[in-house]
Parts: sequence; structure tokens; C-alpha cells
Amino acid sequence: MYMRRLLVVLALASVQAMLLAGAAGASSASFFDGFAYFDAERWSKGDHKLGRSYLDPRNVSVAGDNLQIKLPARTLNGGEVLTNELYGYGSYTARMKVPYAPTSITGFFLYKSPDYESEIDIEVFNDSSRKVMFTTYANGSQTHTETMLLPFDPTAGYHEYRFDYAPGYVRFYADDNLMKEWTDGIPQTSMHLMVNAWFPNWLGGKKPRKDAYLYVDSIGYTQRY
Repeated sequence: MYMRRLLVVLALASVQAMLLAGAAGASSASFFDGFAYFDAERWSKGDHKLGRSYLDPRNVSVAGDNLQIKLPARTLNGGEVLTNELYGYGSYTARMKVPYAPTSITGFFLYKSPDYESEIDIEVFNDSSRKVMFTTYANGSQTHTETMLLPFDPTAGYHEYRFDYAPGYVRFYADDNLMKEWTDGIPQTSMHLMVNAWFPNWLGGKKPRKDAYLYVDSIGYTQRY
């Protein structure tokens, strides 16, 4: 009888551990990618329509130790990469220089389908307005969004964008400056880490006169919490 009860307890503990792991979203280990090459074991290229754009895998490349996403001249197309694995609580950083292509944005974010289900976004406006949008979605609804001004022109050079995702908060940073924190309305699941450059429907859709590039020097994830 004792052995039977012990087996039941162990089975329940195992189920509880799996549920806690799922809530924490701890699906994959920490990593740092300096983009010496395109690591197909870590990343996939987006191939779908988004907003006004078609995210074309041919617009994604690696050169000069940078991930490059092209916004081709005289089109509204863009590009995207996403992790093959799911990631959860921890710190996410991207060092990047966004393109000058007004009415387009660069996204660095966590996402899990379907749309609006679970998401933590940094969206930088690809112009000299210095605008950045922070947004969260949980349980199928947008829970927070705020547009702020960066302390720099994101098209003029490389800057580090970061968000810390924990069970009780999400914090957004630009060059180590805390810009926004929310302590509710936070998704509680593992998600894909993604980077894209594209033209949303809610901006004017002005085609660039020449090719414009998002340059990503590095992306890192440190598993925490």
C-alpha cells in the first residue's frame, strides 16, 4: 500500500513539475548569436503575409557578422526570423540598427500563435521620430500598449533593446535605460523569439526609394526566474 501511495505521489509530483515548467515557459537554454553565419538549427525564416508586407525569406541574409533583413526598393515587402524552439522567462537582448524606411517598423518580440494569444513586443518605428511601442498580449487580448520616445535616433547607429520577462513583470529597456514596466496582463507561456521588419496596415505604406536594411549585430537570451 505504501509503495502504491508513493507511486501516486511521484506521479502527481511529476505532473505538477511539468505544469510549472509549462507556466514558466522554460523550454530552451540560454544562447548568444553573433551571426557569424545563419544557424538553421536555431532560426527559421518567415514566409507569409503580414500587414501590407509579404515577408519573403529571400530578404533575410547574414553578412559581415550581421543578420540583415531587407526592405526592397519600390515594394512594401519585408523579412522575418523566428526561433525554432520556444523560450520563456528570462532576459532577451538585440543589438541592432533599424532601417530608415518611414511607415515601416522593426519588431523584436516573443510570440505564440494564434494571433493575440500571447505576445511581448518591442516595435521600433523605422524613421527618425525616435518612437517605440511596447505591447503585451495575454489570453487572447491586448493587455497593454504604450508608445514612447527613445533617447536616440534608432536609424543612426546600433543600440541594445532588451526586455526582461518574469512571472510577475515585464520590463523594457533601451541601452540599459528602463523605459516601461508592467506587473499584470503578462502571458504565462513559452513563445517563439522573433525579429522582423515590415509595413503595418496602420501606417501609410510608403515604398522606400532604395533598398533599406535592418542590421542585427547580436541576439541573446539568458534563462532566469
